[in-house]
Amino acid sequence: MPLSVLDVYKLLPRSNCGECGLSSCLAFATQVIKEGEDLTRCPYLPEAARPQVAVVQAQQQAGLGRRRESLAIAREALEDKIAPLDFARQAATHGLRWGEEEGRPFILLPFFGQELKVFKDRVVYPPGAHENPWDAILIYNYLASPGEAPVTGRWISFQSLPNSVSKTRTLERLQQQLAADFAGRLGVLRPRARDLGGRPVRVGEDADLSLLFEPLPRVPILLLYWEPEEDFPAQARFLFDASVGAYLDLESLLFLVEGLMERLTLPA
Repeated sequence: MPLSVLDVYKLLPRSNCGECGLSSCLAFATQVIKEGEDLTRCPYLPEAARPQVAVVQAQQQAGLGRRRESLAIAREALEDKIAPLDFARQAATHGLRWGEEEGRPFILLPFFGQELKVFKDRVVYPPGAHENPWDAILIYNYLASPGEAPVTGRWISFQSLPNSVSKTRTLERLQQQLAADFAGRLGVLRPRARDLGGRPVRVGEDADLSLLFEPLPRVPILLLYWEPEEDFPAQARFLFDASVGAYLDLESLLFLVEGLMERLTLPA
């Protein structure tokens, strides 16, 4: 399995010194995996991590993971899609605020508990925030969506969404990964979820923990988690509001789940 952003982050000193030119070690790890950055650019890369340099390089050469070229192509296509939009109208349909800066419209977007300023050609994060270049793809897709659909309060599975069959395995892998990460660690999952705005809710399931997140306005995600038992491993399951298709396509929804998992599993 290819190394993930989190895998590379764990190799780094996690001191956020900024000497690589980025604001945090997590931002640097994102650049390594998703844009092909050289891992050895970290000036304080631990000696124990050196054997993994060749692994990362091989992964990059094989084209595994998201590369700079695909990011640039996706950004260009989406910016063309965003350019003609009336941001005042899109803000209204999504229940957001908007404004102008030197004649350029922007939308103020709550995203994983932080407020981003989204222009038609760039996303501005608050100072000190973790920046992921791929967030813009998700955000622009969200803002370009029809919106307007109210949250129904009815939870559905990913598999019940149209044309999801080919992508269901990806979500299943993410669920298994999260369950394995927190197996027997319910006391760790609770506070990390709380830090991301997740709150316990009661639903018609027998899960050991049910958590409601709202990483984007009107796009709630329900995480159900079961602790391991004698004959059964830990389990996790993501559910979505029935209106989610009005805001995100399947790829964007999977990326949103990945973003939630990355933030939940990030070492304290």
